[in-house]
This record gives sequence, C-alpha cells and structure tokens, in this order.
Amino acid sequence: MKIAYFELAYSEGWYEDYSTNPKGYGGGAVFARWGKELLNDAENEFVLFGPEQAFANLGPTERKDKCVVLRPDILKALRLKLPIDQLIGGLEEFDLIVHHHTCETINMGNLKMPQVHWSGFGRGDAGHPNNDWILLYTPGEKPVFGEKYKYIKIGKPVPEFKIYEKEPFIFQCSRHDDHQNTIEVAKNCLKYGIKGYFAGPIHNNYPLIEYIDNKTTFYLGLISEEEKLDYTKRATLTTYLHNWETVFNQSVIESWSVGTPILANNVGFFKYTLKYGVNGFIYNGQNFEDAFDKAKYFIKQEDCWLSAKEFSVEEMVASFKKAFEEIIKEEKQL
Repeated sequence: MKIAYFELAYSEGWYEDYSTNPKGYGGGAVFARWGKELLNDAENEFVLFGPEQAFANLGPTERKDKCVVLRPDILKALRLKLPIDQLIGGLEEFDLIVHHHTCETINMGNLKMPQVHWSGFGRGDAGHPNNDWILLYTPGEKPVFGEKYKYIKIGKPVPEFKIYEKEPFIFQCSRHDDHQNTIEVAKNCLKYGIKGYFAGPIHNNYPLIEYIDNKTTFYLGLISEEEKLDYTKRATLTTYLHNWETVFNQSVIESWSVGTPILANNVGFFKYTLKYGVNGFIYNGQNFEDAFDKAKYFIKQEDCWLSAKEFSVEEMVASFKKAFEEIIKEEKQL
C-alpha cells in the first residue's frame, strides 16, 4: 500500500511538526505522531508532502527521504484548487491520497485513486467537503470514530501503569471559552468548596477570571507540559464540560494514563468512551459534588489506565491502516 499524505498549511506558522513533537498536544500532536509512525513503516510506503517547517525537527533515524518539501507557491496553488497532478509528478503511483484539513479538498485533476479526508468537524452547513472517504466525525449521524469506519482511533503514547497519590482538587487544562464551558466548572467549585485549578489560554474575552478567587479557584495561565502532567496525575478529577460534539480529546487520554478519572458532558467522544464509575462520570447539571466524592473513593486508577490503553499510538496506526486497506478495496469494486 502506497500512501501520499498532504500537509497543506493554511497560513504561516500553522502546520503539524512531524517530529516527536514534545511540546505539542491536541489535534496537531495526533497527526504528527501518526505521520511519524508511518514514515518508518516497513510494510507500507508512506510519503509525506508538506511545508519545510513540518520536517524541521525530525530526528536522524527518521526517513527524511520520504518527506517531500512543497514550495510556498505549490502550497498556495493546491489551496487554490489547481489540479494536483499538474503541480506534482509521480502521484499516479500511489494507492490513495490523504489529508486532514477541514473545509478543504484537493483538486485531483486526472488522478483516479481515492482521496481520503482525515476529518469533517463542525456543522453540516459549514462548507465541508462532499467526500466519500471521510474517516472521522461527520455532521448528521455524528459517530465519533467515523461514518463508515467506526473502529477508527486516534491516540497518544501511554506510559506503563503506576499508582499516583491523589490530592483533593479538580484540574482543567484547555482553552477557555463558551465551547469549553469552564465557568460552569468554576461555579461548581465555588458552590461546593472544591479546589479547582485551570490552565490554558482564555479566548474571546471569556470572563473566567470573574470566578477565580485564589482561595478555592485558581487560574494558572499557560503552563508547560511538565506542569500539566504534574497537576493531572495529582488531581482527583479532570473536567470536560464541553457543549459541542468534540471528536477526541488528547487531555482525556493523558488523564486516564495517570489514573485520573474525568467528568464530562454527554457529547461526542465522551459519550462513546466514558464508562460511568470506571473511568469517570457524565455531568447532569446537579451531580458535581457527588462525582468528585465518588472519584475520590471508588475509582480504580488501573481502570482509568486501561481505558487509555485503548487509544494508544499503536491502536491508532493499526486502525487507519485497516481503513485504508478497506477504502482501496471498496474503490476497486465501484
């Protein structure tokens, strides 16, 4: 199987770094890990096309010969929907072309192989591509791991199991805005006298600071990955009261990896992966204090860790390989 993966950076500085990406987390880190794993895949040939910056930090053992730097004018032409076969030669040798940017499709020109769109986040009226081969969350049916390929997973490196000493506080590291619903967490912390720590950027003038009293609730600002891990592994509970159908959340896997359960709204990824009383609790607007108490006394750290293992890098890469094989097979049958 020969795969061409295109990283079409939208703007200057916006690209995925296909290195070990030690500072990155969230969606960008997923794509970087996935691409890096496949670069060194002995069974299949994987070639990564993208801006020079995307390859800047690849280590000496990585297959840099499988990384094709696209000049800025080529990137711009691809984003303007010029035919890809007129811009880049040799693509007819590939079995499929993959890319992940939302609201974008590649003009395939005369190429006949499947074009695989990594994701289709958002509302159905947001101009997302009409593509038969979208692998992740699509508007309408809203299955978390794909429309046709429901076994698709995205994941993180999961460390060996270890017991951590938990402390009586809640932690949330995310951007803070109406979509993340952080103020709901802060209000509950103040109401029940539960210590809450919040980290990450505040977007769109979201008034989170009005609910920070530095006695019960604390805003940590932007913190390092090391600090984030330290708070996560000490926390009794991490919170994700998202009010949108999120496809995946890297911080959840990090939380489960260190034995910390989650409290989340019953949407998207959480709805499909949260196991009540095993790795966390669904928030119903009234059970905040109850969930915190149960997390302290009834959740087993190993159960959380086992949940994280279901979303390891190995699981992720294997699931996409399986999907690619099925897409190629289905395309040939059309």
